[in-house]
Amino acid sequence: MEKVTICHSCGRTIDSTFTFCPWCGSVAETEMLLPEQIDTVFEHVESLQRRHDNSRIIRMENELCELEKELSVLLAGANSI
Repeated sequence: MEKVTICHSCGRTIDSTFTFCPWCGSVAETEMLLPEQIDTVFEHVESLQRRHDNSRIIRMENELCELEKELSVLLAGANSI
């Protein structure tokens, strides 16, 4: 199996012995094996997913607080009738 790497400019797989990417022509960066690059990509994706999930949870908590306030107002109005 050939050692391959991922071009940091275009993201395509290239032979790790290449000095330049044959797809985009950019200079190949320091050699990093494909499994290491894949791990790095997955860690980045997981980090983005966690941030998205956290911001989504915060938005849902804020919406829930607003709904609780509206419900309290409704119940207070119903009790006064």
